[in-house]
Amino acid sequence: MGVRDEIGFLTIHQRYADHFFPGTSVLHTRARYAIFVPWLFEDLAGLTGPAAERALRERERVLAGRLREAGESQVIGGRVFPKPSSQPPSTVYWNALAVWGILRPRLDGRTISRAHAHRLLKSVSAATDDDGQPLLGFDPPFVPLPGRPSGWTGGSITLRLAVAEAAFLRERLAQLRDSGGHELSLLARLVRTEAASPPGMWAPETRAIAGPDRAPLARAQQAANLAGVGRAIYDALLEHIVEADDNREASTRHRDHLASTVAEYGAVAAKLDVDALEADIGVLPSKLRAVVTATKDWIVSKSTDPRPLFGVYAAAEARKGPRARLPLTPNGRARRLEWSNDEHGLAGPLHYRWEQVSTLLDDLANAE
Repeated sequence: MGVRDEIGFLTIHQRYADHFFPGTSVLHTRARYAIFVPWLFEDLAGLTGPAAERALRERERVLAGRLREAGESQVIGGRVFPKPSSQPPSTVYWNALAVWGILRPRLDGRTISRAHAHRLLKSVSAATDDDGQPLLGFDPPFVPLPGRPSGWTGGSITLRLAVAEAAFLRERLAQLRDSGGHELSLLARLVRTEAASPPGMWAPETRAIAGPDRAPLARAQQAANLAGVGRAIYDALLEHIVEADDNREASTRHRDHLASTVAEYGAVAAKLDVDALEADIGVLPSKLRAVVTATKDWIVSKSTDPRPLFGVYAAAEARKGPRARLPLTPNGRARRLEWSNDEHGLAGPLHYRWEQVSTLLDDLANAE
């Protein structure tokens, strides 16, 4: 599930998510892909360049089909099979492999590319002595991996981790530091419990093990709720402009939703300390900070009319250039014609990739 980002709240989402859950992505589905991808690369050792790219694309396509046949529902590329996915596992999980210590870095510390990984694997496979033993000095791109299951090259394959695979991932995830690099990340602390996922990111079980992240976690919840209100304000403003300035009929769906959003999330959002948030995740872009501050003040004022916020929200959306919908200009009107308030999804809080993290924790706990 992605995050709509008309105003810039994605900055807060990404920074807190990277702080708490390094290496994760909203595109992640199941933990076993973090092992599938290195296996696929190692299977293609000896190929480089376009030949390696084509072979990898085909192997990933075939894997999607095999997982679908096994009845799996969170298959990357499953919906488009038998066509290859435009975002295959090797793309989706590459950063995770680097951050989680499965993909070795370059000598300068940067992440190696997939093409470089193919070249390294060819070098390693070719570097043998007279007895066929690997020569020292050629580091493969991946750390030593768990053994492949018997059904890897043929037969049934699923997304459920084997016990040894879960132990391999847990060992690496349990060492992950937060974005500051000084403390264990919240993800590492959750992994170290060896339990299934807590019922929520704000659940007592999560707070109990958060350690030094307990206060940032509370602020992240406040910011998530404020962003939910802010996104509802944006939609309500848009709905009002369509009706009042464009002279088109519009339901009050998003304006009604704003009222319920404030009722549900406003009390927590109003507690946000913006200075403390910036101490957690860095200085916000000035226009986003203005939106956050104005939104908090609006919530605290108990106002029910979002129209006074138009100026600060329009200024923040201006970063989108000709794609901005709020401006009272011919271009803005054209963009609003593309927007249907009855089809547009209702606004909600930021999620910080918790759904993906929860699935990861459950996958580790349910290995067999």
